[in-house]
Amino acid sequence: MSGVNIPASMKELQNLKQEETTLVNMSSKISDQLNRLKVEELALQNMVRLQNEELERKSRGSQRSINRSLPMEESEKGDNSEKVVPVDLFVNMIYGHKEEEEEEEEEEEEEDDEMQGVTNEDIDAFVDGLG
Repeated sequence: MSGVNIPASMKELQNLKQEETTLVNMSSKISDQLNRLKVEELALQNMVRLQNEELERKSRGSQRSINRSLPMEESEKGDNSEKVVPVDLFVNMIYGHKEEEEEEEEEEEEEDDEMQGVTNEDIDAFVDGLG
């Protein structure tokens, strides 16, 4: 009886080793993908930061040009009527930022959907390899 169990145990051990190898490979691929996503995230954050800084510089430049033009306009009027206050230009920056966030969320959802499909295919291939 023990002679019959030895080949079955050897076959089971071989299957477990093959399963372990497959799991290690999948873990490595997932770790690589995670690292690539982290690098991509940092690059995107840097791009967003640079765009925000550029918008702030443009906004400050516009604000300064509006402020410079105000004294000339008041002196041309020749009276001391109401002082004109420049319009806050951050509205477009905030609105544009919200649109960017919505686009990023949509892209993340699409990437999650794609990642889910890859993961399911890997799992299916793994399960087929066990059989």
